[in-house]
Amino acid sequence: MDLVDLKLENLWEYDPDTKTLKGNPQILYYRQPRATEYPLDLNKGYRRYIPRNGNFPRSFGLVQHHVMHLPKPRQVLEHMDFFLNRGTMLKFMGDRTYGKETNFAACRFKGCIYVRSLWEDQDERYTVPCVAKTYPFKARQYVFTRSPGALPRTDAPVDERKQVYGMFSAKLGSFRLLYSAEVSGVSNKEPLGDLNDPEVLKTCQLASLKIDKEGRRNNSAPLWLMQSYLGGIDQLAIANTNERGHVCRPIKVVSCAKLMSQESQFNIHDRLQKLHKILEEISIKMSNKDNPHQELRFKMRQDSILFENRLTSIEPPGNFDQQFIDFINRL
Repeated sequence: MDLVDLKLENLWEYDPDTKTLKGNPQILYYRQPRATEYPLDLNKGYRRYIPRNGNFPRSFGLVQHHVMHLPKPRQVLEHMDFFLNRGTMLKFMGDRTYGKETNFAACRFKGCIYVRSLWEDQDERYTVPCVAKTYPFKARQYVFTRSPGALPRTDAPVDERKQVYGMFSAKLGSFRLLYSAEVSGVSNKEPLGDLNDPEVLKTCQLASLKIDKEGRRNNSAPLWLMQSYLGGIDQLAIANTNERGHVCRPIKVVSCAKLMSQESQFNIHDRLQKLHKILEEISIKMSNKDNPHQELRFKMRQDSILFENRLTSIEPPGNFDQQFIDFINRL
C-alpha cells in the first residue's frame, strides 16, 4: 500500500508571542556547512535554550485555521475523511518512542473524523530538556538560514516554540487524509516567492535534518524514514555527533528511497497498511456518530486496538473553537 497524491497544501508559521498562525512564513533554506566550519558544536547556547513551555498550537488548531482560510472549504471537506497530525499517524504506523501503550480519541463532525493522541494534552514541556535532546534543534541553526547560501546565526538562542507547519493532503487506500507536520525548511537554491501562492508551494523542495550518534546502531532509522515519507521529503541530511555533542564529519545528504531499501527490517508499505487498517476500524466505529462535543476514546497496545464502549463528553476548552463549529455549521 502507498500514500498517493501527496500534496503540500499550505504552510503556516506559529508566533509564540501572539499565539497565532500566519501564512507566507519565513521559510528557511538548507545549506551545506563549509569544511572550515567543522566541528559544529551542538552545545552552544544551551543555557539560553527556550523550551515550548506549553506554547504551541492545540491538537486541531492547525486544521481549523487551514480550513477557515480555504477559498472553497465546503468542497475540501466533502472530499476528506480524516484529519490528523503526523505524530498520530506515526504511532499508528508502529512508532513506540513514548512507550508501547498510547491513548487516542476520535471525533466525527459533519462527516469528517478528527483523530488525536491524548498524550498531546500533557505535552507541555515546561522545562528545558537535557542537552542531548536539544541537539536536533541546534543542528538546524547550522544548516538552515533565512536566505539561500546565507551564513548561519548560531549565537542566537534556540526557540523551540517558533515552528513552521505544513498542511498535507494524500490518499491512503479508500481514505482521503489532511494532516499537519512540522517543516524544518527547503533545499531550494533560489528564494521562493509568496508561499500563499499554490504555484509557489508546488516548487518547494522540503528538507529535513536528522541527528545520529557515532558508533551506535541507529534504531530510530525507521522513525526518520516514516517522518520523511509523510512529509514529502526525498533527500535527508544526516549529521553524526560524537560523545561531546560535536559534528566533526561533513553532513551527508542521502536519498530516503535508498535508505528504505537498505533497512532490511523496515517496509514502508507494511507500515501504511497498518495505518489504513486502524483508520478503517475507527471509521466503522464512528459511522453513526457525529457530534463536535463528544469523542470516542481508544487505546493502542502493541498492534491491538481497544475502543471504549461509549462516547465521552469533551471537557472545556474542547477540541474545536466555537468560531470553527459555527463556520462549519454555516457551510
